[in-house]
Formats: sequence, C-alpha cells, structure tokens
Amino acid sequence: MGKFKSWIQGSSAVSSRSATTEEKKLNRRSFSGITNLKSKRENDSRVGVKESDIESNSATETKPDTSVDSRMIHLAKIISEESNKLDSFCKSQGIAPPSFDADAPEDFPKLPAHIQKSRQEIIFAASELSTLVRGPRESVRWGVWGFLDSLTLQIINHYDIATLVPASGTVSFAELQSKTSLDAINLARIMRHAMTNHIFCEPTPGLIAHTALSRCLAQDTALQNWIGFNSEDIFPASANVLKSLKAYPEATSLTTTGFNFAFDTIDKEPMFVTFGKNPKAAKRMGAAMASLTGGEGYEVKYFVDNYDLSEIDKSNGTFVDVGGSHGFVSVDLAKKWKNIKFIVQDLPKTVDSAPSPIAEDESVASRITMQAHDFFTEQPVKGADVYFFRWIIHNYSTPYAISILRNLIPSLKPGARIVINDHCLRLPGTENPWDEKLIRGMDMIMLTLLNAQERDEDEFKALFAAADPRFKFRGVTRVEGCRMSVVEAVWDPEQEPVALNNPTD
Repeated sequence: MGKFKSWIQGSSAVSSRSATTEEKKLNRRSFSGITNLKSKRENDSRVGVKESDIESNSATETKPDTSVDSRMIHLAKIISEESNKLDSFCKSQGIAPPSFDADAPEDFPKLPAHIQKSRQEIIFAASELSTLVRGPRESVRWGVWGFLDSLTLQIINHYDIATLVPASGTVSFAELQSKTSLDAINLARIMRHAMTNHIFCEPTPGLIAHTALSRCLAQDTALQNWIGFNSEDIFPASANVLKSLKAYPEATSLTTTGFNFAFDTIDKEPMFVTFGKNPKAAKRMGAAMASLTGGEGYEVKYFVDNYDLSEIDKSNGTFVDVGGSHGFVSVDLAKKWKNIKFIVQDLPKTVDSAPSPIAEDESVASRITMQAHDFFTEQPVKGADVYFFRWIIHNYSTPYAISILRNLIPSLKPGARIVINDHCLRLPGTENPWDEKLIRGMDMIMLTLLNAQERDEDEFKALFAAADPRFKFRGVTRVEGCRMSVVEAVWDPEQEPVALNNPTD
C-alpha cells in the first residue's frame, strides 16, 4: 500500500517521457531458456521414421492402456482423497466446513502445513480436471469470456448492490431496483450472471439473497476497493495494452502504457501522477493494496520472522526502508531487533501523513526516523548496513530500476546489503499452479499499468550487474507459504567499477 502512495504523491519523481533508442537496448526479458527448448517433433524418438511406419502403428498407439488410470481418474482421486483429509481435520477441530451459505466463514483459519497442502491439491486438481473435461476447444472458446466476470463485479461494486441486499433474508428484484438507477432488465441480467460465480443466489424466483461471497463484498470495504481499483482502473487499461505494444513495442516508458492509452495521458504523465490528481481514486488504490498485502502469502511476518539481522543488531547497525510508506515493516522489525536504528524514507506527503508516534512502544518509536526522500535522487543516508525495497523494484522497467540502484552507490559502504522483497518468477511449471497464476497475473498487471515487470532470478542478477558490477549478487530465497521472495546483493567496492550513465536521462 505504501509503495502505491509513494507513486501517487510524487508527481515529479520520475521522468514521464517515452523510452529512448538507448533504453530499448536494455532487455526486459532475456528468455535465455527458450533457445534450449525443442519442439515436440524434435523430442520425438520417431523423427525420421517413415510416415507409412507411423500409420501402420497408429492403431496400437492410440489404444488406451487400461492398466493405468487416466489423468481424469487420477485427478478425481486426488480431489476425493485430499477432500476427505480436509473434511476430517475440520470436523476434528470443530471448524465449519466450506459453504456458500451467507453465514459461512469468510476465510479458512490458519491450517497446519499438511492440511494446507491438501487444500491446495484440491484447488489444483479441480481446476485442471475442469479444463480437461471441458476439452481444448471449448476451454479456449469460453475462456476469453472471463472479462464478463469482471464486468458484472464492476457494476455490482459501483452501484453498491451488495450493501443493498439484507444480511439475512431476501429482497425482491423490484425493491432492489428501486434503490438503484439501473433498470429492471439490466439489474436482473447482471445479478444472474454473478450468480453463476456463486455471488448472490435466487432461492425463490424474483427474490435475491446473499451467499458467502456476496456477503464478503457487502461487508469488507478493503475488498470493495480492491474490486473498484481492478475493475474501473486496471480493467480498461488492460483493454488498451495491445494498442500500447503496437505503438511502443519496447514497453519501458511509464507514460506509454495501457493505462495511458485508456485515460488519454500518453507521453503526459505516469499512472501515479494521474491518481495524485484524483484523491478519491488514490484512496481507493491505497485501500486496494491494503487488501492485497493483507492476503494469504503476502503478510510481512514472513520477512520479519525469517530474515536474519542478528549481526547488524549486535553492531547497533542501521536499516534504511526505501519507499517504506508509514514504516509498518520497520515497526515490526524494531519490535524483534532491539538495537537496530531504522530510517523510513518516502516522498514528503507520505512522510508528513505518517502517524506520530510511529509506534506506541517508546523503545520502538525512538529507533525509527521518518525521512523525506525520492529514490530517483542520490541516497542521503551514508554507510547504512541495509537498504531495503519492498514492493518497489517491480514497479519499474529495467532503465528505471537501474537508476534506483545506482542512486545508492555514493552512500554504500563495503558489505552493505541491498535487499529486495518482491515476487521472483520461477521456471514455468515449477511453481504451484495457484501461486503461479497469481504471480504471473501480477506480472501482467505491471505491464498494463507501468510497463514494469516481475523478474526471475537471472533477471534480478542481470539488473544488479547492469547497475554496477560492484553489486555482488547473493541470490534469492523464499519461505514456504509466502509468495514474495528476498533478493539480495552486497556492495563489493573491490570489483572493477564502470562508467555510469543514467538510463532514463
């Protein structure tokens, strides 16, 4: 959330022009692995076999092996077995089973690792089985209609329809329609489409009631803001990404994005400047990010509980939270590490709006300093032990990300750590399917809004190398259950420096 506030409130923080020819030379994605891929035919041991031989064996090859379960049966067994495990656990712990009933729990409670794995296996297998039995052509044909789910949610959220349906009981279409400016036909078609996704139900013809999903939407303001931001800001921007790629195929500038095309700001201003001019939209985006970062797999505890700062704590060191908003990460770290001094940097408006004191515990608050700083200018804190970026680097294409890293250099002491807390893409198919869908979805969001990107490990390594070879890359780690990774480099001034030029100049 804080990172998005930084964008909103820093209208002069970043150059708003298109990428230059020189910038285009900075590769967004190397895709080095693609050259090693072979086509299905190249991997076929029968390449070179006569066509007549293949045809003569076709009857044998197409006959199913009845001694082995089909993929369909295999997936069905997984769903059955893992559902039994989850159901048994819920019963043993007195946990209500999953339900669409309006009074059902909104979220699963914290589950033991082995039960959480069962839950994930059910999700993965059910999704794959659904696609498998639908068939290739039908899956592709109707998959493109996914935008209609966003459309109905957009309208329901915009008109606050979920809040107009009573928490218990029913409301007639006629009464519901009287509370909105929608006509009866459009209201009914929108609601009934949403019902196909278990959002609302119609227990009796003409009477509407909540399901667990629609009740969440009615009661959770952060979720309402999440739907609003995605459906009213990202949704139209995504429809314009193709235009932006056709016009600016290098896709590195902050002002030639799908968002710029959608809102008529091409070569005028980045998205965060646009939001800075619209307090209502800015507030909605900030709340939407709070909804995301409070979600499963994004909790700050994963970093706080697992990143080792013991050496820095022993030496009474300094931790700089660059673009750290109101310092919620530093507050949690300061509670754990009693001797570290924390400096939270953000743009002036963000710093000015920070709570004072920043924490109720004086021993925590006294070690945290708020400082106004634009990370596209030289880092003012000299000789700190850690320079930390959470949800920052993924907001910028390579030229801008290089500039951010280079602005640290004049202030770095030998051994200083540069720690990035972002998504790190894994090789296709090696991530669990649910997390891969979400993380690659976020990669597409970054393209849509900012011509930015999520990166894989090689891309992070190349980013540090492009900024300066004196950044010694230490690798990527990720805690089980967390979707975000810790990417780390240290400053090694013994390496050969390079002549620096700002890639965004």
